[in-house]
Amino acid sequence: MERKKAYLLFSGGLDSIIAAKLLKKLGFDVVGVHITSPLFEKDVERVKELADKVGIDLKVVEAGEDYLEMLKNPVYGYGKNLNPCIDCKAYMLRKLKEVAEEGALLATGEVLGQRPMSQRRDSFNTIEKLSGLKGQILRPLSGKLLPPTVYEEKGVVNREELLDLKGRSRKRYPEVLKKLGLNGEELPTPAGGCLLTEPSFARKVKDLMEHDELSWENIKLLKIGRHFRVNGCKLIVGRNREENRKIREVAKEGDYLITVPDIPSPTALLRCRGEPSHEVLKKAGGIVARYSDAKNEKEVKVAVYRGGKLLTELTVQPIFDLEKFSITG
Repeated sequence: MERKKAYLLFSGGLDSIIAAKLLKKLGFDVVGVHITSPLFEKDVERVKELADKVGIDLKVVEAGEDYLEMLKNPVYGYGKNLNPCIDCKAYMLRKLKEVAEEGALLATGEVLGQRPMSQRRDSFNTIEKLSGLKGQILRPLSGKLLPPTVYEEKGVVNREELLDLKGRSRKRYPEVLKKLGLNGEELPTPAGGCLLTEPSFARKVKDLMEHDELSWENIKLLKIGRHFRVNGCKLIVGRNREENRKIREVAKEGDYLITVPDIPSPTALLRCRGEPSHEVLKKAGGIVARYSDAKNEKEVKVAVYRGGKLLTELTVQPIFDLEKFSITG
């Protein structure tokens, strides 16, 4: 007899691990689907290890350009920062459906009431409606507390075998883990969450949106250095030797690299639409000088490179009043 197939959103967190084991206990062959992007700080290799440990297959799906389009204008808006939790979850469910085999069960490890924005009863309904999967998402950890899905109605799943976990308390988890044959101490989970919930990072993403520069490439750059706007140009200033190296590596042919020669200093990348004015180059140089070992000098010589060649050298004054340039505040 052919075993039933279940596709489960698998973050690698404890709830998704419990959901995977429970679905296996219910007789399903489970495929974990892990959505990844530069905005989700999860160690994918660790997630793969956990999937192996739990005994499930894993599909890793990268969020595409359609995610960025959603981020610009989410139907249900943002959370406290720039996190579009409702629309994001609906996006993930659509991706889950896309990779799943026809007729397979679709599931998540969500717990009713665990998260204030996306894991309320009304939010579940909204997310399913937005994803086009009304009644087709099984949440086995809270299944007894939620309306029956199509899987229960068709007899694919016995409702009595589902759990009734609710809220943020984890007092019952040791008991649940024991019943499923799991040792919580042996399940280190990947750290990190959504960067859009972090105020400073959210402000940098919002800046990209305001300047029509939102792309996965530019989002990756947000993880490097200090970020400034100089008359519309983007300036990224390295904070250490490793970041200086990365900035040199990601520089494109049309970008400018700025440093203070012969003195310990950051390497900075200046990216503009069109040619920057002399004033812009001097302001950018002044910001770079402020973070160099020459910051206490009245005047500092900075070197400006483009395409691997020295373009010019400028004499600048270190700029300490950075509030009007800083993106993160």
